[in-house]
Amino acid sequence: MPFFLVFLSGTCSALASLLLRFAGRLPVLPTDLLIAGLAAKPLGLRLAAIGAYGAGFAFYALALKQVELSIAYPMMVAITLVEILLFDAALGGGLSMRTMTGALLLLASVMVLYMPGTGVVRS
Repeated sequence: MPFFLVFLSGTCSALASLLLRFAGRLPVLPTDLLIAGLAAKPLGLRLAAIGAYGAGFAFYALALKQVELSIAYPMMVAITLVEILLFDAALGGGLSMRTMTGALLLLASVMVLYMPGTGVVRS
């Protein structure tokens, strides 16, 4: 259950990022430039993004009661990254080799965190 909460937190973060991206790409009339952020559609998307961030924070706070921070945070970030990359690919966005390499390195580092250890290293 705690890892499912981390997954939900990452998903909410990805959703919020995508909502903010869509809000920023809506066309703005030159006469509405000063109030572009308060126009109905962008404002609705931005408020939904704030709600998604809030829900993600709540899921993350619940998960931290049972999962170590050093495990939960990288896992949440990796989930967010993978979901955003998959969404971008689904919309036809190009994934560069640099982006793919960075994502794979991040996923590999999260996997290393889950490998069974031989104990605590003390100096």
